[in-house]
Amino acid sequence: MYGNLIGFGAGIWIMMVLGIWVAPAIVGYIIGKKKGKGGIGIVLGLFLSWIGVVIVAVLSDDVKRDQEHQETMAAVMGGTKEVVKVKCAKCGALADEGVKFCPGCGAPM
Repeated sequence: MYGNLIGFGAGIWIMMVLGIWVAPAIVGYIIGKKKGKGGIGIVLGLFLSWIGVVIVAVLSDDVKRDQEHQETMAAVMGGTKEVVKVKCAKCGALADEGVKFCPGCGAPM
């Protein structure tokens, strides 16, 4: 039974495994990471192979969408694009300037 597998060549089996499972997972991660979805890229690459990579490639870009949303909100509110952050004296978490309590530990700012 396994004689045919060995006769086929272990190198070819390794190349098939790399081409079917490993390479799509790596490519899916790289494409997904640019869109803020690296983990989804790995999973889809592993389970759906190259079809998963195509799905990750056509997913919406969360990073770009968040940046556009911040710019739109800043323009609507008449503020700047930059949000000033202050550091909590108790836990060191960053919070927006003007908040009354730390989002990390709840201490007064």
